[in-house]
Amino acid sequence: MPLSYFPTLLRACTVLFVSTLTVVAVDPVKPALLPEPQSVQWLGKAHPITRVAIRLSAEKLASTPLKAAHLRDDLKALLDANQLLVDSKSAFEISLNISEVDAPYQRSDAYRLVSNDQGVQITANTITGLFYGVQTLRQLTVRSNGRTTVAACKIHDYPAFKIRGLMHDVGRNFQSIEQLKMQMDVLAAYKMNVFHWHLSDHFGWRLESKKYPDLQSEKAYGRHQGKFYTQQEFKEMSDYCWARGITIIPEFDSPGHSEAFRHGLGIKNMKEPRALESMVGLINELCTLADKERMPYIHVGTDEVRHRDEHVNADYLPALHHAVQKNGREVIGWSKGMTFKGAKQISQTWAKSSPFRGTKHIDSRSNYINHMEAMDFALRMFFQQPCRVPHGDDHHLGGILAHWPDNLVDDEKLTLTNNPVLPAVVAYSEAVWKGIKKDRPEFWAKVPPKGSAEYKAFAGFENRLAEHRDRFFAEKPFPMVKTHHMEWRLLGPVADQEVPDLEKGLIKDIYHVNDDVAGDRKGAQARIYRWTKPLHGGAIHIKHFFGFSGHLKTFKKGKDVVWANTYIHSDQDQKLDAWISFNTTSSSDNRAGVAKAGDWNANALCNIWINDQRIDPPKWKNPGKMGKEFAFTDEIYTSRPPAKIHLKKGWNKVLIKTAPSWKWVFSFSPVAIQDGEIREVPGLHFSTNKQLP
Repeated sequence: MPLSYFPTLLRACTVLFVSTLTVVAVDPVKPALLPEPQSVQWLGKAHPITRVAIRLSAEKLASTPLKAAHLRDDLKALLDANQLLVDSKSAFEISLNISEVDAPYQRSDAYRLVSNDQGVQITANTITGLFYGVQTLRQLTVRSNGRTTVAACKIHDYPAFKIRGLMHDVGRNFQSIEQLKMQMDVLAAYKMNVFHWHLSDHFGWRLESKKYPDLQSEKAYGRHQGKFYTQQEFKEMSDYCWARGITIIPEFDSPGHSEAFRHGLGIKNMKEPRALESMVGLINELCTLADKERMPYIHVGTDEVRHRDEHVNADYLPALHHAVQKNGREVIGWSKGMTFKGAKQISQTWAKSSPFRGTKHIDSRSNYINHMEAMDFALRMFFQQPCRVPHGDDHHLGGILAHWPDNLVDDEKLTLTNNPVLPAVVAYSEAVWKGIKKDRPEFWAKVPPKGSAEYKAFAGFENRLAEHRDRFFAEKPFPMVKTHHMEWRLLGPVADQEVPDLEKGLIKDIYHVNDDVAGDRKGAQARIYRWTKPLHGGAIHIKHFFGFSGHLKTFKKGKDVVWANTYIHSDQDQKLDAWISFNTTSSSDNRAGVAKAGDWNANALCNIWINDQRIDPPKWKNPGKMGKEFAFTDEIYTSRPPAKIHLKKGWNKVLIKTAPSWKWVFSFSPVAIQDGEIREVPGLHFSTNKQLP
């Protein structure tokens, strides 16, 4: 992660507390692949190469010059990164051919890859399939210790779903074209093929309109004054995405979230005839910026119509649909959202909603990145089944990760560090490419029991994510560390001060609580509290805020404290950086609360001690200040200077006191940060019983 993606304060404070930065080892015979192919046969070899011959089906690529040019550029970048020379006489040949490749679904994106001692042959039905094969070749090629190898294997691959995407809300918080293009490169590298561009919201209409230029006037903006994309930038972005196999889905959200639209055009409410006339005009203008092959869908929003000024007449939504369809595009609308009898649209679901009956479905349920953090996103991405089916069909089209950073962010770079945007994209790519055989909501927010098949699979997934972080994201923001090995035990829920020994930091197997201490009625039976069995993870959800399965099930009134304990074994005495958080704030709202000075969280009971020494909370820039128009700075642990901890050689006691706000979760991990790169700290072992493996 480049230093430019961190706040200045974070860059300044990561120098004194740094462990030796380690990189996850790469097995050149079997490097980590993401997304994992549908079928891969490893041949147990890695072929060393220095020179390659390139063979392309040039005549078959001529019909798609933009994609062909990028395919060549991408292949050249792969060779340059691995210091390989192009030599037509080389015995090792990379061959790209358009030919028949079977696939049960999404045939146009399918490819075959064979890597042996003669070279690499990639065969696909289309140039897009060849591009996906080259992305896999990039991962198979390993440069280490001055030597380049390509793993020997046979791969047959195709996506499970047609739509595999990412959504950004730039209406609320603008992102530059440069930052968006960087993310498009990541999407393309991981075989994602949709960028859902949410271009309008209360705070700004972000696409230039030459027909309605007042939408770019000062009166239209609530944030990021004057920040919008010109029509030329939109066209260039469309070309940039198209060359990389990515389709842009633009969204004009209406009639809700329409303040910028109404203020810019002087419209008091959405029932005015001019509101309908203008929206139809804007849709027609939008459709002139890209042809229907490159932009086959137009998203009309329709969600969260909550205010009287946003109510519309019965003819409003049919007119918008007609405008989209008259231009040869398909309509997408949110569900929950507005619809009408006979509407022909694709439903995009959010929260816990279901698609409108009889409509095609794009799934964005329960996968909002703005509610994810660096130490819990991987669980959701690995165990949540897109569309709740193993693979797509004519009804279940795929999934789009949605990022709604509602709260004001003045620095666009924080958009990618407040939440794990790029790590989530990489992780989600496997769900929508390979598919997930069975939905496992019981593991959406907690690591499966150690030793189970699900635990082993998740551990392998995190290991692959970390390998890709180290190999391919040295210059991009990738807030993620492995968490499956972190062992904890919990006690509670109990009342505050109910267990005096724990308040004193005393760790016992069993705690007897007497009536006079607890303040209960005299003569009541004393209570006994024990620790839970070991559980694992970096973010421990005591009770999940969306109702996902958390680590505890019973919550009695007044019992609002849970204790957590582990021991960390260090092979040396060392000062370290650490990610520490309680009830992590979502970037879309303040429901989790805002900490006051001297506290870790809005709930002042939250605390952490290591070897009986309290770890000081951050010196907050805006202590106690709450509201969507207070710009986010250090509220989220991946965008602020890490905490400082001291581990002695041997075992170190960690004791955490947690209490709820809107969320009830604590997050903890030592981290090694050097030059902005984030890694696991080597040589640490977590155990609840002080047992080394």
